[in-house]
Amino acid sequence: MRADKLGRTLTLAAGVGLFTWFVFVIRGGLASWFDADDLMNIHIYWTRPWPALLKANLAFWSSFYRPAGGLFYKSIYALWGFHPLPFHVVVLVLLSVNFALLAVVVWQLTGSRWGALVALWLVGINPSFAAAYFDTGTIYDVLAFTFFWGGFALYVRLRQARRLPGWGGLALVFCLFVAALDAKEISVSLPVAVGLYELVWHPPANWKLAELWRWIRQNGRFAAIGALADIAYVIGKRYGPDSLWLVGPYQPHYSVAAYFQSLSHYLCQLIYKHVTISSWQIAGLLVAMLAVAAIARRRCLLWGVGFIAVGVLPLAFIPGRGGFAYLVPSVGWAVYVGGLLDWLLESLTGRRAWLRSAVQVLLLAALVVALAHWQRKSLRSEAAAAHAEQARYRSYIDQIHALIPAPRKGAHILLLSDAEGRDDYDVFFVMRLYYGDPKLEVQRMRVWRDHNVHVDPRGYDYVLDWVDNRFVLVTYK
Repeated sequence: MRADKLGRTLTLAAGVGLFTWFVFVIRGGLASWFDADDLMNIHIYWTRPWPALLKANLAFWSSFYRPAGGLFYKSIYALWGFHPLPFHVVVLVLLSVNFALLAVVVWQLTGSRWGALVALWLVGINPSFAAAYFDTGTIYDVLAFTFFWGGFALYVRLRQARRLPGWGGLALVFCLFVAALDAKEISVSLPVAVGLYELVWHPPANWKLAELWRWIRQNGRFAAIGALADIAYVIGKRYGPDSLWLVGPYQPHYSVAAYFQSLSHYLCQLIYKHVTISSWQIAGLLVAMLAVAAIARRRCLLWGVGFIAVGVLPLAFIPGRGGFAYLVPSVGWAVYVGGLLDWLLESLTGRRAWLRSAVQVLLLAALVVALAHWQRKSLRSEAAAAHAEQARYRSYIDQIHALIPAPRKGAHILLLSDAEGRDDYDVFFVMRLYYGDPKLEVQRMRVWRDHNVHVDPRGYDYVLDWVDNRFVLVTYK
């Protein structure tokens, strides 16, 4: 009893140490500014009325663009204005919650505190998620992780505390599921994660039709309800007026090859060194992992393989994203690796608890020594790159503010040429958000020319041009 208490104390201390390191290496996010996605996202939600945004969060099946992210952007902008720090503080808090959730989920499924620590070190602090640490444009993935794994951890907690969760508990888990769907499309796999948990830990007594129906009505009821919600969600997102299916980078192209290529792509992102994994190799790896799970007779390994295979599906048939997009599905690998290492250690040390504890400490320490420097170096480099990109927009607004300190309400501004020759709306977003005037009109001469529209600059309150790598004020009224 005393040894177990000591083990819990040491695990807690190690967890606190890992969390401290996590905050230390991602603290650069607090110094980040806004990037192009932030500018676009804040502007989109700022121009949408509150009732529409709140309604979209309830009507999760609507094609309104990721309304949970809209609450994040619109509420912080309404409270603190066009200042990046409050946005990044909230993200840091959410990332901290997610760090704890990863430990909880791995511990719940593996039953190993040491396995949870290993998962935190290998997956919880991973340079492939750098965009989530230094760029609030990935808030959708961060929020999805919070609600997805928060709901899953709650379900498992309820399941372990009583025979079956009551309707009140299921309703709370479902609310978290809806919030996850409102955050990002990756969350459609939550019913599968719960269904796999029930199937692996509480399978049907037999595979006869009557028993399967009983199992679905009882053990599988959340998975069944969630599947129906997923159907409504997919139909609404596919056929709604603002469907992402109509946007090129989100148009799916279904094939077996695309599935394995995507799984290989995201696994390579997670691994700490540059590797190349072919589709055949990733398929063979899944088969080998399944075989190990069967040999080990570890439920967590079976669940891990199942979720790894299914969790990537929302990403599998669209062009590959950065590692941040794999934030939610990465937990499958965390559970499998944590459970596998714990099983190997137990098999090697047998019933010698003291030896197992000693080896656990040594292995964790070795991982820390081997990877800490690389983590810090990689994340410092990623932070510097993100800050350099964001500095462009800060310089834009500094120059524009010096030229137009306080435009009148509803002013008309014309940009004769785009900054740095970039054909985008970034300066349009920056100016409107910085001045915070919804009636302010900012127009680009390039757009008028593309539409063969003649524009007289004399009709504008302010006319700006980009000359010698900076903005100049041509005329103003």
